[in-house]
Amino acid sequence: MDTLLMAAIGLLLILLIAWPRLVSRVKEREAQEPLVPDEVSLRAQPLLTKSEASFYNVLRLAVQDRYLVFAQVPVWCLVEVKSDDRKARAAFLNTIALKRVDFVLVHPGTLAAAKVVELLDPSQASGPREARDQLIDAVCKAAGIKIVRPKARMAYTVTALATLVGVEPPPE
Repeated sequence: MDTLLMAAIGLLLILLIAWPRLVSRVKEREAQEPLVPDEVSLRAQPLLTKSEASFYNVLRLAVQDRYLVFAQVPVWCLVEVKSDDRKARAAFLNTIALKRVDFVLVHPGTLAAAKVVELLDPSQASGPREARDQLIDAVCKAAGIKIVRPKARMAYTVTALATLVGVEPPPE
């Protein structure tokens, strides 16, 4: 018992002596390694295009207090991905990792995604875009999230957009 007590005290003394050195080494290493490499430059960029911002403003008016409106939401934030197969889960997360949806209508009480609003832009029509849209449709369907795809254009009335996304138009 005395040997065990002496060993514990010795270990404690070693830790007390070595701890400041360990902490200073970690701090030195953190100070030397920049979080953003010198070879990389960053600058803020707009989150939405002008037409998306215009649509967003009308969408907020159309849904009023019924939904919170979020823009450019990553798909993996909309769903909880569960699987007993870790590789299958990781592979699926990699598939949706860089995909975003244009707008999400979120229920203000539950904070769950109720609807996804994806703007249809004919200029973006392509094979990869169609495959991406099919993936988004499948994810939303599996998660029970409704998806609405209005045409991308500058002018929607509040009433027309409310009807299009399936909410009761606000009183005029």
